[in-house]
This record gives sequence, C-alpha cells and structure tokens, in this order.
Amino acid sequence: MTTLRPTLRPIPLMKLDAKEPHAEAFRALAHLTRLHVFFFLVRSRREIPAGEIQEALAVPAPTLSHHLEILTRAGLIRRRRQERYVYYAVRPEMVIDLVRLLTACCG
Repeated sequence: MTTLRPTLRPIPLMKLDAKEPHAEAFRALAHLTRLHVFFFLVRSRREIPAGEIQEALAVPAPTLSHHLEILTRAGLIRRRRQERYVYYAVRPEMVIDLVRLLTACCG
C-alpha cells in the first residue's frame, strides 16, 4: 500500500514570514519529553489513546497530560474524546507549515 504524502512547495525567501503560532509550536517542541511524545504520535500515524502513549513512553499520567495540553495548544496535535477515552494525533497541516518554513530558510 502506498501512502500519499503532500508535496511541499518551497516558500520564496521574500515571502518567508513566521507567525506567533509557529513560534509557539517550536517552543512546545523545545522540551525533550514533548519531543518524544510528538515523535511517538508521528511514528504511529493514527489516533492514539492517552493511556497507550503513557504506557509506551513510561511518563506519569499528570506529566503526560501537561505535555499533551501544551502540544495541543501549540497546534501540533489534536485530541478527540470518545466516551471516557481521549485520543491524540498529529496535525499534519502545522507540521507541513513548519517544515516549509525551515526548508525555505535553511534548505
């Protein structure tokens, strides 16, 4: 099975413009635990219940909850509640935006 990946169109340097949401996303990723959580969700490529994240990364529940909230507020992940479970997944549109910004200035 082939996975379709969005094509990244380069941003011309003259139009390179970082906004506050970009800065907030980079700040959120500047913590090792949040980076581990984010990479776990990226590798999973699906919605993951919080308990599964906690088990896989061995992070205490209150700590994980705190980091998931920061990643959610930064627009890097989304959450969905279903009955008593909360599922998390990466928001690809923000990730693509960040990659485009970095590759425009550094690529």
